[in-house]
Amino acid sequence: MKRDNIFWGGVLILFGVLFLLQTQGLINNVFRFFWPLMLILVGGWIVLGVYWKPAISASETFSVPLGEAKSVRYNFAHGAAQIEIAGNAPTGMAMIGSSAAGMNHQSRLDGDRLDVKIETGPSMIPFLGPNGGLWRYQITKDVPVTLTIEAGASTFEIDLKDTLATRTEVKVGASTVNLTLPVRGVSVLDIEGGAATFNLRVPDGTAARISAREGFSALNVDKNRFAEIAMGVYESPNFSSSPDRCEISIKAGMASVTVK
Repeated sequence: MKRDNIFWGGVLILFGVLFLLQTQGLINNVFRFFWPLMLILVGGWIVLGVYWKPAISASETFSVPLGEAKSVRYNFAHGAAQIEIAGNAPTGMAMIGSSAAGMNHQSRLDGDRLDVKIETGPSMIPFLGPNGGLWRYQITKDVPVTLTIEAGASTFEIDLKDTLATRTEVKVGASTVNLTLPVRGVSVLDIEGGAATFNLRVPDGTAARISAREGFSALNVDKNRFAEIAMGVYESPNFSSSPDRCEISIKAGMASVTVK
């Protein structure tokens, strides 16, 4: 919890200085500065977390056995955070992940489908997380999976290349999402975001159809791989016949989107 202590220690020092200035008559009202200072502190903490990533210790991990499940449905609900998701869980495990105060993880077998739900602290507290502020999740690559990911102002590294992800839904605020799609099978990717940055990678040999709606500050699609067949619609030449393909739907505001 060192990072938490540093943050709250910094908050107390800063407001202690402000109260001191008020008692000296140099400022009139400390609370006029409260929200601007909190925004500066939280924003600085998020930026600092991008470069400060100490290793997560073994004591801060949890695991969810796959058991007899034939498929897994993951639901991630995060506040502001740095998050890594990759399909490299050991055989027999539905998930291995990092754990910290303020986190709740549940799993339940519904027929032959395992439901795994991850919830962390509120979005206004981005520093509430593992040491280093980086949440890491390893998901199964042995059975079909679906993922629903919801987050605030976060940074995502999502590698589904080796998974059997059939459907992935990503709903984020002012976030950066770097996502690699599955190599095998047929999958669907639905993305919704505000002022976000999406970097999507379609593996070589995987076909894709991209449908982009709403306004974008930048939309960059590799037209050597995905020809524009209609306004805002791009498609691989062999999309309909390919056994390995992905349908990508993007609905975003002033977002930057790259597909390659």
